[in-house]
Amino acid sequence: MSSGTAQHEYLTEMEFRAWHGCLSFANSAMSALDAALRQAHSISLSEFDVLITLYNAPNRRLRMSELTQRVLITASGMTQLVTRLERGGLVSRTVDEADRRSLFAAMTDAGDDRLREARPTHNEVIRERLVHRLSRQQLAALGDLWDTVGALPRR
Repeated sequence: MSSGTAQHEYLTEMEFRAWHGCLSFANSAMSALDAALRQAHSISLSEFDVLITLYNAPNRRLRMSELTQRVLITASGMTQLVTRLERGGLVSRTVDEADRRSLFAAMTDAGDDRLREARPTHNEVIRERLVHRLSRQQLAALGDLWDTVGALPRR
């Protein structure tokens, strides 16, 4: 085995700390958000994600395929999620009149109300888990770092 192969087999300590810290924080924050939203508002973090995505969409509706891409879930998972939200009266589905094969998911007034009620809980968990633990400079630097690592790779 060449030394070049061994070099790529394991992450360095610095690489591991950066990656593990990212994963640990994300998992912990997502778990805390999900628990707080379920307890206070009877919705999961995934359901909140669908509602906030629809809230920010033009006319508060999206094609199911686009909603699936924006929320980053499988098509079957999205169908099940929207079905639950539809049963709860928070989302409605309609056929696209221009393309009868497509469906739109749209936020209902009840969905808008639930999102407005849940948003302060969501934001407080984020502030507790992240914002209040960092200085303004650290928060700005973290935002800059995520802009850098989230950017498309240079070719």
